[in-house]
Amino acid sequence: MKKQFEQFWNILSQYEYITLCTHINPDGDTIGSAVAFKEIIQLNIPSVKKVEISGGDCPRNLNFLFDNHLSLVDQEMFDKSLKVVVDTSTVNRVYDKRVVAKESIKFDHHPVVDEFMFGIGGDYWPATGQLLTQMVIELNLKTNQKALQGLAVAIITDTAQFTERDITSTTFDAMSYLLNQGLEYKKVLQNLKLNNEEKKIIFNTISKLKIEGIVSYIVSEVEITNDIVRPLVNQFLAITNTEVSLVILKQKNNFYRCSIRSIDSYDVSLIAEKFGGGGHKNSAGFNIDSLDKLKVVLNEINNH
Repeated sequence: MKKQFEQFWNILSQYEYITLCTHINPDGDTIGSAVAFKEIIQLNIPSVKKVEISGGDCPRNLNFLFDNHLSLVDQEMFDKSLKVVVDTSTVNRVYDKRVVAKESIKFDHHPVVDEFMFGIGGDYWPATGQLLTQMVIELNLKTNQKALQGLAVAIITDTAQFTERDITSTTFDAMSYLLNQGLEYKKVLQNLKLNNEEKKIIFNTISKLKIEGIVSYIVSEVEITNDIVRPLVNQFLAITNTEVSLVILKQKNNFYRCSIRSIDSYDVSLIAEKFGGGGHKNSAGFNIDSLDKLKVVLNEINNH
């Protein structure tokens, strides 16, 4: 990987302005990795005049990573900067819709979909934050406390606290490195905590568990904000033991966000792709426009 890291870093070094682009329905991996990336670039490439993050809809418990509210960069900054897509390989999942794949580079851990100007990607790491930590180690890059916290948030949240995806010894090596560099780990965990209202919504939602065939599922017809989607899914997984788990949550534009997970060999990304989504083998997502499609989704999972 070192050669790829060096190529990526050399591209960054050629620009004076850089915009880091997060994805829609942002989670801790895209947010944490982007925040860390910004700090790392500013600390290690003196020729870069300005680095900004372009995105929106940041979950409440991740706002501690920002000095200001996350929003889209202005047109002047966008036009003159190198665009770096963080934590997605699909351009239509980028929050900033001005991004063009072939005019941008990416840093990601999802299966390759769109062709970028240059990219590091592929479904080989449990979190983009782990991959970025590996680059920091390989290239001996400087970090600060904000970068360390961003990387930790990325890894902790995208692995569901080290319980999901392709976790290896390298994952723990990355966390060990962050701690050895002075990461304030307890502070990160404290900031990631949910408030009482968020916990109440999660409890009320996951208590509606149903099982059909190999699928445990819940449906919320009450609008669920992006603030608690990932923690809600993680709490639901903690009480299920079927091969597949499915979470269907109503969103503000009257569609339903579906998060699908599997325990072992069942490839849920294939199900997600059938309904216009995608993701990893054991963790994927898609949207449906009506609960009328729920039966179709359940049948597809059980008959796959």
